[in-house]
Amino acid sequence: MRHRIYILTLLTLTIVGCGQKEKYPYKISDFRPELKKHIQKIIAEGQLSDNPDTLALNFLKDSCTKDELLKLMNFENPLVRVRAYRTIIYRNEPDYFPILLNHLDDTSKVTWWYYDDAAGDFMVSDLMIRKAESERKLTQPQKDSLVDIVLTKHLYLGTAEWMIKDIEPKEKYYPIIRQTAQKELTSCHDLSNTYSLAKFKKQEDIPLIKKNFSEYTDNPFCNNNYFKAIEVFPDTEFFSLLTKYFDEVIKKRKQEWSNDLKYYCRAVAQYQNKKSLDILVALTKKETYPDSWYLPHNQEHVFKAIHKYKSPIYDSLYNALKPQMSEYVIKYLDKPDYDDRITW
Repeated sequence: MRHRIYILTLLTLTIVGCGQKEKYPYKISDFRPELKKHIQKIIAEGQLSDNPDTLALNFLKDSCTKDELLKLMNFENPLVRVRAYRTIIYRNEPDYFPILLNHLDDTSKVTWWYYDDAAGDFMVSDLMIRKAESERKLTQPQKDSLVDIVLTKHLYLGTAEWMIKDIEPKEKYYPIIRQTAQKELTSCHDLSNTYSLAKFKKQEDIPLIKKNFSEYTDNPFCNNNYFKAIEVFPDTEFFSLLTKYFDEVIKKRKQEWSNDLKYYCRAVAQYQNKKSLDILVALTKKETYPDSWYLPHNQEHVFKAIHKYKSPIYDSLYNALKPQMSEYVIKYLDKPDYDDRITW
């Protein structure tokens, strides 16, 4: 049985959509009979998945006029609106971007099964943005424009957090990013906003950054946020967080996966002092861990970190580790990791 991250029933979808009837005036009675039956199939699905009624989607793609698709973009059911925009993307309609901008305020929610066993409730506009991005339709100028519009006018979108985490620090967005970092943390994933704030490297933000990161979690995907924050802003105030993590997590708990220490090593390596060297050396030793299953990966992370942040203090460790590295590691040392890619 599939486990849902969030639950959204058809009844909820109907209720959410009811408040937008005036804004989305088109009903099924406004369309020709052959199109009606395919609209009904989409409505009956109730959710966005990778296994939709292909006959209905093929009809939208092959047999709908552009005017019909635009009307479907203003249909009363939000799932139909999502399917209509996806069809516009698939058909390579040249005005896909202004159409997207015109619908950024569509806050109705649709359940999207992004894995076979995982789903979430997403705003229609977020789903439109994701589809345009995933199909490689957006040019960099369009991305820049979209980022500016979302961060200044539609900060409530889920995509806004993604954008904030990705973009380079620009002073015009600093007040917005600081505001998001000041909000009460409802999930450890909210720490990505603090990472974004750290990119500005402002001394006045140190108390806020340190407060938000003072309690680490058991989720390595969240811990990465504060390791990356310290990497980009390695102030001496933050080093105690790294030593605390070393003493209370690394030395006492089994690792969750092989990338647990990837960003941690980078953060430590930034300090380039005796204490950072001691930690990095310890990370290459079997006796440091309750379970040394990931030790070869950890040694690789240490090596990559001290390659990225070279310092004479690391030379001896670097030379000792290099012969243990695979040809693959050496070949791609100066290329960004897959996990480091950015979208916006």
